[in-house]
Amino acid sequence: MTWRVANSLETLRHQIDARFPERSRAADGAIGDAAHQTRDSDHNPWYGPGIVTARDFTHDPSHGLDIQTVADQLLGSRDPRIKYVIANRRIATSGTWQWGPYTGPNPHEAHFHLSVVADPRCDEAQAWSLPILVDAPDVPDVPVVPDLVPGAFVTWGTGVNVRAAPRLDAPVVAVLPGPTQVTVSCQTRGDTVSTAGHVNDAWAFVPALGGYVSNIFIDDPAAWLPGVGEC
Repeated sequence: MTWRVANSLETLRHQIDARFPERSRAADGAIGDAAHQTRDSDHNPWYGPGIVTARDFTHDPSHGLDIQTVADQLLGSRDPRIKYVIANRRIATSGTWQWGPYTGPNPHEAHFHLSVVADPRCDEAQAWSLPILVDAPDVPDVPVVPDLVPGAFVTWGTGVNVRAAPRLDAPVVAVLPGPTQVTVSCQTRGDTVSTAGHVNDAWAFVPALGGYVSNIFIDDPAAWLPGVGEC
């Protein structure tokens, strides 16, 4: 029969291949072999018009692709397209987003397995928002006097995400490891962010990083940054 892999899984494959072009594909897999076809499996083209809703990706840490890291970040994303993930003798489903023991015959140590939901969401092809898939630009640790540079501020916090749009589900384009000098060109309203007792829906656009950071993480007492125009 004619079959294809769900678009969401193809998007992830393209992202992984772009991020790790030299990675091994020895244990990659989409449609199941004869053994899979004798049992219920998301590797079979059983949903819709012959759609496979599972894909395997090879463990190849020597070329940067560590399956546990990717699997953990998939769970952390809580992407609604996820049905379950298997890696290193453990399985986690979208019901709990927590790892538990996996006792199947394949321990999934040579690859991780991702199944997506068997409904129209499986074909939603937007990019997966995983930190490992992003090449974060180097962020210089340079002292700055903000008053002397228009739009210059310093962030606070560690592991602060810079996103492609002022939304919590937008792809991460950079991660700030610690307090960082940034120059903000404009600010806008977006998703509400709540942390450390603060709540704010304002986001600052940082051209040098190609994305937005929540104003909560800008070290300024004002929720709407002074002297910065609206995007």
